[in-house]
Amino acid sequence: MPGQVPVYSHNPYHTTKFPLLVLDVLNRHCIPYNEGFQVLHWHDEVQFVYILKGSVHVKIYDEEFDLQEQDCIFINRTALHQITGKEDCHYHSYIISAKMLNFFSGSIMEQNDVEPITNNPTFTHYLLYANVPANHSILHQISALDKLYFQNVKYKHHEYRLSIQLSKIWLEFLSLLPEMKEIAPSKNYERIRTLISTIHTNYNQSISIQDIADTAHISKTECLRCFQKYIHDTPYQYLMKYRLHMSTSLLIATEMSVTDIAFNVGFHSTSSYIKYFKFFYKMTPYKYRIENRMS
Repeated sequence: MPGQVPVYSHNPYHTTKFPLLVLDVLNRHCIPYNEGFQVLHWHDEVQFVYILKGSVHVKIYDEEFDLQEQDCIFINRTALHQITGKEDCHYHSYIISAKMLNFFSGSIMEQNDVEPITNNPTFTHYLLYANVPANHSILHQISALDKLYFQNVKYKHHEYRLSIQLSKIWLEFLSLLPEMKEIAPSKNYERIRTLISTIHTNYNQSISIQDIADTAHISKTECLRCFQKYIHDTPYQYLMKYRLHMSTSLLIATEMSVTDIAFNVGFHSTSSYIKYFKFFYKMTPYKYRIENRMS
């Protein structure tokens, strides 16, 4: 499989009447499956990752952490991150739309207690280690949420109970945080998200490094530096990998010919597409299509 291709992870419940997404990850299997699983990604929701067993490795931009049983991490919306676990790990990931914490649009809670956190690009995460006494209260509330969500028998007004528990967690979380001040956004974080988004939007067109850099109003040199620091690839390498990544879904889900797919994702020739595909996936596009349709 090619190197990291950061993706925008969608919450399938975002437009529903209860937009809470909970991922149950056991031994590297995610239920329900999510496109951000084990890859570098970001999303529009805040997230609490609660470790039940084993060890979990978390990367947020250029920072990395290891979490153990009963630890938890808060990850803010739009932060670029990746979560990986060992074979024996088990964790639950609560992906929460900010509107579930606001009570209602335009509320004073939204203004004072939610947006100052969720709209602060310099506040990317908060670690909740179980061996820190100050964290015991919020971890107790997170454990209670976990038991409530995964209980076998769902009591009446289940969604209302979950909403109350989420509010308890958020209130405990607020008590742990220093006062959120108006801090200038991290230019580097904003830049890499802008640069990646430019490639995601224009990957099937001819686009140069200068074109990519221009969207963030930076030089080619600064563009290269940002990609190397956060993605560990050049913009061109990332563009190639993203084109290949996008082609895989077309191979599996459509009857398009390899030639049509190659041009659809931005390659100028079928031979070039097949060459890069074989280099990164260690097989031809045709073999990839056959094997993945069978699986």
